[in-house]
Amino acid sequence: SVQYEQCVNVATQASANLSAEAALNRATFMKETSAICSNFTSCHSDTDNLDFFNCYATAASTDINEIYNLSTDASNAAISLKGGLQQIKDTENICTNTAQSTYTEQTSETYRQLNECFVNGLPTASTIAIN
Repeated sequence: SVQYEQCVNVATQASANLSAEAALNRATFMKETSAICSNFTSCHSDTDNLDFFNCYATAASTDINEIYNLSTDASNAAISLKGGLQQIKDTENICTNTAQSTYTEQTSETYRQLNECFVNGLPTASTIAIN
């Protein structure tokens, strides 16, 4: 039915919007991670072992808060995305169940009217005007 298709289309669009939002969020996370990694890879050019290890120690201590924040933010983003997708699916299920129920009721009424025609014959003009 049209109502059922509309339920599916709305859910599909909502999922696409949520996915696009998540993709932007993902790009931000990747940029932040790249910046953290570059702090470490910049140490690779140090030829002196002591300088290399000191560079890593500095990079690690500088980035530790960013890594914890990144971990928290990524966990929260995953929870939010999962919840959003579940909410869309739940809304779609409620909508399609309602559409199926409406379709079944309308079909039942159509069959009732058809059966009435078989039993009583076609309605007269005055009956049609009243309905």
